Amino acid sequence: MKNRIDIRADENQLSYALLSEIKPKQSSALWHPRIYHGEPTIIDGDPGTNKSSMVLDLAARLTVGAEMPDGGKAVKGGVVLLVGEDSIAKTVVPRLKAAGADLSRIAVLTNAVTIPDGLPVVMRAARKVKAKMLVIDPLMAFLGPNANIDQAVRKALTPLVEFADKTGIAVVMVRHMNKSGGRHALYRGSGSIGIIAATRSALLVTKAPHDADMRVLCHLKNNLGPDAPSLLFEPITTKNGVVRIKWRGQCDIKAEDLLRNTHGKADRLEEAKNFMLKVLAEGAVAQQVVKAKANAVNLAWRTVERAKEVLGVESNRKGWGPGSRCYWCLSKQEQPVVDK
Repeated sequence: MKNRIDIRADENQLSYALLSEIKPKQSSALWHPRIYHGEPTIIDGDPGTNKSSMVLDLAARLTVGAEMPDGGKAVKGGVVLLVGEDSIAKTVVPRLKAAGADLSRIAVLTNAVTIPDGLPVVMRAARKVKAKMLVIDPLMAFLGPNANIDQAVRKALTPLVEFADKTGIAVVMVRHMNKSGGRHALYRGSGSIGIIAATRSALLVTKAPHDADMRVLCHLKNNLGPDAPSLLFEPITTKNGVVRIKWRGQCDIKAEDLLRNTHGKADRLEEAKNFMLKVLAEGAVAQQVVKAKANAVNLAWRTVERAKEVLGVESNRKGWGPGSRCYWCLSKQEQPVVDK
């Protein structure tokens, strides 16, 4: 710590600093407002929700400075991966190549490295690739046998938090969910509560209700800013059997909706269906008018599109060229065009 003032007592070196001597620092985001430089982020999810593939997609974007899933530009830099479950040669490398990663900017370590004892090795790898992000997947594989003991976890994670702060590297930890069925999403992650307490941002990946092919990424908590809008993504398997991630835009789904015993998301879909029936009750309406009305009542467009599919709403284009417009109408409904 800069400008540290030291005192001696009972032959033990103690130290303190005046807050007036400490220069405030602002947090900056690697992916605003989900993942921050110099801070730990946790990504929770059940097995089979493609959270590891999603994180590899983000890593690939980072290595080439590509656009992030919500349109923001990634900060170009290296990535260090601590991989504890997937085969590096058979799974990790093919997925990164499919995502367009620059593999020369990625260093991989296995769970022979533990936290915090292996941090010097992690530091050397980070320097080698000029890392902007460290991924630990899954976290529990690198914490050892005491991952459920709060005191042991906090003792292990404190050096990791200090590592992030010192280097400015975003630390992304991937974790499986437990089967407790608890109603509060923050407490569904496996291991000690100290894990979620140590993070500044916590994200959840889960299957989307009513759409088995989709996944949802949403915020559980954010200590450094507002929660980010939830995003949909679709895992697509290529002809070679490699999973790629296709991002599908924003949605209304929240973490607490997903982890309740009853799916609260059903309410949003029903709301979107009722909205559609009301808007189209008198006849066809221009798609851009439907979209404006949906925005006015805070309905995500993806939810409206799902309601359109469920109701069998028809879409027809009127005219040709730049002046043409797309109109929506209820199935088999023959009504004059009405722009509302």
